[in-house]
Amino acid sequence: MPGKPGGAVGTPVGLRPDPGLSLALPYGQRVTVGDLRGAPALLVLVPGAFTPLCTNELRDVAAARGALAPARVLVVSCDTAATLDAWRSSEAADVEVASDSWPHGEVSRALAAFDEATGWSLRRTVLLDDSGMVVWTDLAPGGRARDVGDAVAAVARLGGDDR
Repeated sequence: MPGKPGGAVGTPVGLRPDPGLSLALPYGQRVTVGDLRGAPALLVLVPGAFTPLCTNELRDVAAARGALAPARVLVVSCDTAATLDAWRSSEAADVEVASDSWPHGEVSRALAAFDEATGWSLRRTVLLDDSGMVVWTDLAPGGRARDVGDAVAAVARLGGDDR
């Protein structure tokens, strides 16, 4: 299930990220890549909270949450967990948020989704299967939103559904 070409940033399909890599969740909790194993996981990386394009994508992902089942969906950025939680709350978005702020961009880098020039995550979506392997990815060029329908279709294909 190849993703769209990633241009200069390679598409990590087939990559199995280090299970020890972790993201900060609100209220001091953490989730590791290893914790995501056992079920599909969709990581929706965004450059920054409270920006118009990222906010529209957060809303789209939250609206599609039911269609993305059974995947665990995490919207990820290099903002702090507190900032991401405030953003999610301000939008009343029923979706998990996770911070890649420390070590700064570590998970984003592992997924070929970090912009060294800006210090932000690229606008990349990564689908992990239940073993933690990257099976699909999408990368949008700067300033353009992703179509959440592409992620819904990828999750459906992973489950054998021909939506």
